[in-house]
Amino acid sequence: MECPNCHKTGNAFMRIFSRRGKSGTRFCTYCNAEVKLIYNWKKILILVVVVIIILVALNYILQSMGWPGITGGFAGGMAGAVIAIMMRRPPYLTIELVSKNKKKQRN
Repeated sequence: MECPNCHKTGNAFMRIFSRRGKSGTRFCTYCNAEVKLIYNWKKILILVVVVIIILVALNYILQSMGWPGITGGFAGGMAGAVIAIMMRRPPYLTIELVSKNKKKQRN
C-alpha cells in the first residue's frame, strides 16, 4: 500500500495506515493524512475462486502421481496467506485521500 499524500509504502508485515478510535477512516503513520480504504470485493471473490481451483488441481496432480496430496490445514493456510497478501495490492484495493495534514512536516 502507498500513501497518496507522502507516497511512502509499506510491506506485507508493516501497515502504514492506522485506525484511531471507532472512525471508518485511517491515518498514515508518516504524514498523518486521512485516507479511506475501498476494497473491490468482486475481484477478491474471483481471486478466492481461482486460488481454490488451483489448490484442487494441485491436489489432484499430486494424488495421480501416487503422493498423499495436500492436507486441509496446509491448503487452508496457503490459501489464507495468498489471499491476505494479494488483497492489499492495487487491483483489489483503492486508497482514497480524505484530507491532508495541514501542518508542515520536517524531513
